[in-house]
Amino acid sequence: MKNNYEQRGREVVPDVEEKNIILCEKWIVSFSESRRDGSKLSYREFFAQGYYEAYDIVMSYAETQNVHIRWFKEKRNCGSKFLNYNFIKLESFCTYCNKRFNNQDPIPCNHSNCYSSFCSRLCMNDHSMLLHKSNLSNNN
Repeated sequence: MKNNYEQRGREVVPDVEEKNIILCEKWIVSFSESRRDGSKLSYREFFAQGYYEAYDIVMSYAETQNVHIRWFKEKRNCGSKFLNYNFIKLESFCTYCNKRFNNQDPIPCNHSNCYSSFCSRLCMNDHSMLLHKSNLSNNN
């Protein structure tokens, strides 16, 4: 009876062919605020499975933020200047309120050993008050 129950409870998982799995690559995109003036450049990084997915991501971002795309390419093809540098993510999530934001640079937590990032100073202050103040009082 136990053997029959185990057979019914098992899930059949189809074999996955490794050659059909497409891995995500890290991409870098360069934006400017106007087509003529390239003085205000910004760089962002994101993950995409291929050129067409990267194109869709970059175009969606450019349309919502009203910026112009200068170029985008895989990070591994950008040269040594870009390989050793970590850029801001194209879209970030606030650690405190969990909202997605991409119109501003994330604000990092100013406490050591905390890698949280926030969409506003208010979220950062609330995070510090709730998490870091309570940790200080528990250690004393």
